[in-house]
Amino acid sequence: MSVTINRGENITTAIEIVKETYANLEVLFAEMDRIGEEEGYITLTPRFLRWKSDTDSDGWMTSDFIKLYQVENDPLSEKLPDLRTGSLFGVEIDLEGQEEYPTISLIRYTYDYSAWTRMPAVSDHWLFYYPFRDKNLFEIDQKDKVWTSLPLEKAKKRYWGIQRAVGIDIPLIDITSPELIRTEIFQKLMTLPE
Repeated sequence: MSVTINRGENITTAIEIVKETYANLEVLFAEMDRIGEEEGYITLTPRFLRWKSDTDSDGWMTSDFIKLYQVENDPLSEKLPDLRTGSLFGVEIDLEGQEEYPTISLIRYTYDYSAWTRMPAVSDHWLFYYPFRDKNLFEIDQKDKVWTSLPLEKAKKRYWGIQRAVGIDIPLIDITSPELIRTEIFQKLMTLPE
C-alpha cells in the first residue's frame, strides 16, 4: 500500500515542481523584457512562442519557450509596422535541454523580410525552433560551441525567408540575477556573428 501512496505523492510533487518552474519562468520572461528594453531591444512577441498539441502527449506540457527581440534603433519595415529590418534575436529556453540540464539558446536570425506577411504568433514556435534541428531542411554545423544553420533552398519560403541562424547555448541555471540577464543574455546576443 505504501508503494501506491508514494507513487501518488511523486506525481503530485512532480506537478508542484512544474508549476513552480513555470512561475519562475514567468518572472524570468518579465525581467528579460524589462532588461532587454534597457539594453535597447524591443520584444517582437509579448508572449513566448510555444508548441502545444492535444493529439501528441509530448505537447501536453510546454518544455520549450522562445522569446523574440529586435534592436529598437533598427529601421522600421515598410511592410509590417511592428517589424524592424535588422536581425531578429531569439532567446530559447529548453527545459529538457542538452546533456541532462536545461539550456538557454541565444540566437541571431537573418531574414529576407519580404517573405513575411504577418508578425509571428504564439503557435509559430516551429519557425524558430527547427532551424537548428531539421537536417532535412537546414545545413546545421557546430564549431567552437557556436551553432550555424543555413536553409536549403526548399526551406527558405516555408520558413519565412530565413537566410541564416547562429546560436550558442548556456545553462539556464547560470542565470540567477538581473545583472546576469543583462550580461549573459542581451549583451551576448549582440556578439553573435551576422
